[in-house]
Amino acid sequence: MIANFRREPFRSRKLLDSARGQPCTLEFVGICSHDPETTISAHIHDESFGKGMKADDFSTVHACDRCHMFMDHGWVGKMSVALLRWHIIRAMQRTIRNRVERDLIFIPQDAPTPSRAKPTPPRKPKEKRQPIHSRGFPEQSRPLRSRNNLRKERV
Repeated sequence: MIANFRREPFRSRKLLDSARGQPCTLEFVGICSHDPETTISAHIHDESFGKGMKADDFSTVHACDRCHMFMDHGWVGKMSVALLRWHIIRAMQRTIRNRVERDLIFIPQDAPTPSRAKPTPPRKPKEKRQPIHSRGFPEQSRPLRSRNNLRKERV
């Protein structure tokens, strides 16, 4: 278990500035302006947040000005806390992917898996394929009997 202690916040101007010109990752329906020119790094509340301190700079998402205002102040009474958290987690995942693709953060990846040793054979033409029957074999084509039909027969 991690001890609850005060520490210096992680600050990075490079991460904060990296949001400029990027798409909004929050995308609140009916709120988002979808304007990359207004996108900034919006701090989300994490364990480093509180007592007059902003969260660490890696705990930010790319948010347009309208989504940022909505996340900070406007969501109360308009959506549940669970839905707000869902949007924030989705935005965090999108932001991390954006940063990895732009080489702002590095995540070591596994080597690609080798392809199959035996290639998949090509499909047969439609005229040479066996027909697929929806109810088992054609010689057993009897109507399906549900439990409701069986109950009616017993009475």
